[in-house]
Amino acid sequence: MNARIARIIGTVAAAGGLLLGLSACSMSVSSDDVKSEITRVVQEQLNTAPSAVDCPSSLDATVGATLTCHVTIPDRAFDVEAKVTAVNGSDVSFDINEL
Repeated sequence: MNARIARIIGTVAAAGGLLLGLSACSMSVSSDDVKSEITRVVQEQLNTAPSAVDCPSSLDATVGATLTCHVTIPDRAFDVEAKVTAVNGSDVSFDINEL
């Protein structure tokens, strides 16, 4: 049976110590930080660590911004979308949902 990631809230916040990088006038969450959060959520939800998580770029720190990443686990591969739901100073919250 293929388990599916339920609607998950992944929060990149002060507790994670990652947050935003500044580039010119825009802020973003690095692709490495997004990958780390996706890895944590997949492991928590599916009880298996991904063998690979590929995010092509950083995630803009703008409410509504999205980033699609590809996840590989031992028995299948799938895409997830990280969608920014809130930005409060240097804290960025985003949902992670399987596509």
